[in-house]
Amino acid sequence: MPQDLDNTTLQSTIDAPLVPTGALWTWDTSTKPQPTVTAYPTTGGPTKTGLMPQDLQNFVGVPIQYYGNPPTPVSSGTMLGWIRYAEDWVEQETTLLLTQTWVASPPTRQPTATNATGLIVNPASSGVQQLGVDYDLEDAPYDFFFPRAQDEGWMVQSLRYRPVRSATYSALDCTSIKNIAYIYPLLNDFFRVPPTWYVEDTDFGLVRLVPAANVQMLPLFAMQLSFMGFAQSIPGGLWLQYTAGLTANDYISRFSFIKQLVLAQAAIQALMTIQGTLNFGATQYNINVDGLQYQTQYPKSGPYSGLIEQFTRMRTDLLQTAFNKVSGPMLITL
Repeated sequence: MPQDLDNTTLQSTIDAPLVPTGALWTWDTSTKPQPTVTAYPTTGGPTKTGLMPQDLQNFVGVPIQYYGNPPTPVSSGTMLGWIRYAEDWVEQETTLLLTQTWVASPPTRQPTATNATGLIVNPASSGVQQLGVDYDLEDAPYDFFFPRAQDEGWMVQSLRYRPVRSATYSALDCTSIKNIAYIYPLLNDFFRVPPTWYVEDTDFGLVRLVPAANVQMLPLFAMQLSFMGFAQSIPGGLWLQYTAGLTANDYISRFSFIKQLVLAQAAIQALMTIQGTLNFGATQYNINVDGLQYQTQYPKSGPYSGLIEQFTRMRTDLLQTAFNKVSGPMLITL
């Protein structure tokens, strides 16, 4: 996608307000070569869901420890890693972001592109979007599908991450989609869509463009969108800035089951790790009379196989629930 644009050729067809950008996660920008995350906005802690090692211990129901002589408790850092792995696994499987996230699709790499798309970046970012300062997650731009803009059909775009929502809204910031810009590579031009045109389907991650205009101007805007479809050569790409991910309120309402899904995945990882050190669950145990030799036999799948199977079934059921919550209609997205 070309981004080295000439300022003299940049113009916005319809006036749209400038958009301040800002990362929602807490980052340490002093680390090199990339910044590192230190906290997430759901609870201000080191996990996206707010789950901690004690939550995992309570959920599993058996001591999470290495069964040596003597037994050694698994460190809280290790259990925290299992929780974070489980959170990322859930996100990859469901495209459901577990904490509020500023998604840049894509981040701007040239000051001219920043100006053309109407973004206001942090003064320390040198005119381009910086990870950990202006956004949290980098994503690719979207292809433009011409048929969606034909025959007076309002354009609809399915986003890769969901749910699309903000933790707070205001009169000047009333949408989760922060910016939409169509890039015209042949003309070195951007067409920015006013936020009043956005109609969001938050859980399903859909945004529709419905021109909010008076009766006289509505046919003109509808014709413009339709022309973009009939032309079939422009625009070359769709650039978006948006916030997505579950909020603290989601975890006490419709998406409260997500914590159990994360814990089920983390429990499977924990039990598979520690079961190799445990002689509990033996199917056969022999010891000779002098007490100097013994033999223990376990199920082929391991001493914790029953618990692992139980948590696997739970994970499967909850994963399907998550799909049902956010899958929505099937639309092609590249």
